[in-house]
Amino acid sequence: MRPIVKQKVAIFSPVGFLDGENANEIISSQDVDFLINFKLEGAFISLKKVIFFNKRGITVLIESLLRVRDDCGTAVGFCDYDDKKYKMILDMFLDTLNFSLLDTSDIVRLFYGDDIQNAKDKKILIYVESSEQKNQLAMELYERGFSPIIAKDENDFLAKREDAEYIIKNSYLGKMDKTPAVFIKHNVVIYTLKGFVDSEVSKKFDMVYHKNSIKVGFKLFIFDAGNVSAINIHGANFISKLSTAGAEYGVSIVVCGIDKRKISDKILNDLEDTGVLVYPSIAEFFQDDELIKAAYESTGTAAKNSGVTKKLISILTTVIDSTIKTIEVLCGYNAKKKSIKIKELCLKEDCAYLSSSIGFYGDIEGILILSFEKSIVETVCKILLDEGYSDSDLLDALGEFTHIIGGKIAQQLHKDGVKICLTMPRVFHSIKDVLVFQKNSRGAQVDLDVNEKNITLFLTR
Repeated sequence: MRPIVKQKVAIFSPVGFLDGENANEIISSQDVDFLINFKLEGAFISLKKVIFFNKRGITVLIESLLRVRDDCGTAVGFCDYDDKKYKMILDMFLDTLNFSLLDTSDIVRLFYGDDIQNAKDKKILIYVESSEQKNQLAMELYERGFSPIIAKDENDFLAKREDAEYIIKNSYLGKMDKTPAVFIKHNVVIYTLKGFVDSEVSKKFDMVYHKNSIKVGFKLFIFDAGNVSAINIHGANFISKLSTAGAEYGVSIVVCGIDKRKISDKILNDLEDTGVLVYPSIAEFFQDDELIKAAYESTGTAAKNSGVTKKLISILTTVIDSTIKTIEVLCGYNAKKKSIKIKELCLKEDCAYLSSSIGFYGDIEGILILSFEKSIVETVCKILLDEGYSDSDLLDALGEFTHIIGGKIAQQLHKDGVKICLTMPRVFHSIKDVLVFQKNSRGAQVDLDVNEKNITLFLTR
């Protein structure tokens, strides 16, 4: 089935049933080759005329589109569904949703393609339950020149929906998620465990990702076992080994949400003997002010490789351009490059700067550090912040913003044939912490001027 292609976006529109029997007929190998050759921005399957689908049918279709995404970076997923279909797909791919879901084909074209005329005039309302997804959706639209409105709650949504031209409610911007699922809060990396935890956890766990997170400077890692039915000796041994291996770098492993119904006393004692910290819940863990303070202030890294490589220098232009473009769109000012030098990171310690870092690995390995004057952080992150935000909220928003910049860099590099994965972003309270983090490490330092405010970009290994 040849898709309808408009403004660099392809839409397939199957009719009737989607299952393992007929899914191969909807997207053929020739269709895949067609999409790859034309290097479109988006390729989506409309479910408007679909009466029934099952997981096998959806899986076969998305596997074909993922081949396109992996080859040329095309965004892929489904659109034109109702609430019931949306919830069915979420339930089918609870832990493995690595493609996008966008309410309608019109909304697909807000995010992808060339149809962005009169962008400022389009009335777009976003009301998505996940704060991470809400922010990501809003930031993507801002970068494309739109001015979306974010509904703060259901009442706010109901009050504003009548005036909205586009409503984004059941949408998800897909990415390659980690197993177990991972997110970050207050500089703590949180892995989410589900079901029965046994030896399978070690097979699914992304150890390369974990090691690179340590390299970026994360010191606290939580395993959230709130939705776990039980942990046996093999699952516990895996967590214990992570704790023992991380001790060399000052890393602490925490398990939250386990009790006597989920784990035996002996296995629990063995976990604690290897240095694993155990808390009844994540909420109680985050009430431990000393540990949270340590998460922000710990600045050592697992390894230091002084200097920059030719590979890092080869992507410097892409890193600079992607960062500048994102900042300019969100703050409304032009960014000017003041200097580019290979040196140790140099920042004035007495300045009120906020900083973040994000690691990447794959075809190229490195760390990107961004340091902003506080007022610029408040400007570029304003869409992510509610009124009356705290300094902690501002740091969390900076982390989200840094992850979005990292994603933009990864997307552009993918188009150039360079594939990288990202760690979660780490944030720093002070310049002193950043300088300790990068002590004796050389890199490419780029100093920018944005409306007479300073931003420093530092690319290193």
